[in-house]
Amino acid sequence: PVTVGLIVDHSRSMGPKLAEVATAIVSFAQSSNPQDEMFVVDFNENVSLELLGGKPFTNNTKDLEQAVGAISARGQTALYDAVNEGLNHLQLARGDKKALVIVSDGGDNASQHKYADVLALARRSQTVIYSIGLIGAPNEEEDPKVLQRLCNDTGGIAFFPGAKESVRDVSVRIAHDLREQYTLGFASDHTDSHHSFRKIYIRA
Repeated sequence: PVTVGLIVDHSRSMGPKLAEVATAIVSFAQSSNPQDEMFVVDFNENVSLELLGGKPFTNNTKDLEQAVGAISARGQTALYDAVNEGLNHLQLARGDKKALVIVSDGGDNASQHKYADVLALARRSQTVIYSIGLIGAPNEEEDPKVLQRLCNDTGGIAFFPGAKESVRDVSVRIAHDLREQYTLGFASDHTDSHHSFRKIYIRA
């Protein structure tokens, strides 16, 4: 089982895309393991952790859909703050395998946290970040490079559904990808550098 935070953009630029957002969340939840733990963080310039039924996690698809659909699109985008909130909430997870799935058009114009803060926290918690980038509208707030960078730097994948692949297809791919991974462990000989981050190259 995996603990997954669904980080959902409700900023003004996402208004025409909310139907796709709901499809992404429902499709992901339906494709997940029934033992998974999930939660929702909604954000615009404000960040809201949705405690579904007063519980920190759920695997109920209807609860997740309701949490996503209850908020209209307005305001600016505090993406890094929302990711930071999701990473902090993952500390309550029972299992070791953790991931965030961001549904957004990218960009950040309202966060107090910086990219470096979010990346450091993600690496410390060993969290993989995926994203479903809903882009293509004539909107200056879109920034797919932000989503691509977050995913690349944490071992996840950024998806940008287009004509050949639907939002539903991408959501199912992410859910399956979380089931089909190897976990590689590394123990350094240098006991004085246990807080450092290292790149490991695997050749198969």
